[in-house]
Amino acid sequence: MTGDLMKVPILTVLVLAALTACPFSYDLPLSPPSEGVVDSVLPGTWKMQDPETGQWMTMELMRFSEKEYVAWSRDPSDATEKVVLYRLFVTPIDTERFLNIQELGQGAGRSWSFANYHISGDTLLLRFVDDGLFSSAVFSSSDALRDFIRAHLRDPKLYAGADGTEAAMKWQRVTD
Repeated sequence: MTGDLMKVPILTVLVLAALTACPFSYDLPLSPPSEGVVDSVLPGTWKMQDPETGQWMTMELMRFSEKEYVAWSRDPSDATEKVVLYRLFVTPIDTERFLNIQELGQGAGRSWSFANYHISGDTLLLRFVDDGLFSSAVFSSSDALRDFIRAHLRDPKLYAGADGTEAAMKWQRVTD
């Protein structure tokens, strides 16, 4: 399968693709989950205000297994207040860290989205890999996909849509 836009509401399609870009998704993660690395700063409750609606979104991220995390969120614009679950694990690429993100549950696809992340103090910045560089790319393995991303780590198009806008989300840790 080549990369395509996820057909499920992953954080309301990553908050409407971080407002402009199209997140890349693929049927392979960047590495096997068993090779994921632990980041002890990731777990916790995070919140973000939707810049368009002003509504606050909350994401709870917790350890699920030795190398994986599970996160849940609720879209405040969804009248049913449906909870959405995600499976995540961390893959390092050079000095960068990426989250492999897969929605769980009935009707969820099996594809993965990817976000480069940085934590500074109580701020979590997620920069989503955009589909612009991947138009017709086909990868035979996670290694090949990871190598492609490694080769483009400094390319602004890795995270930006055609209009140059980066698909990013800034979350704040809930400390109370």
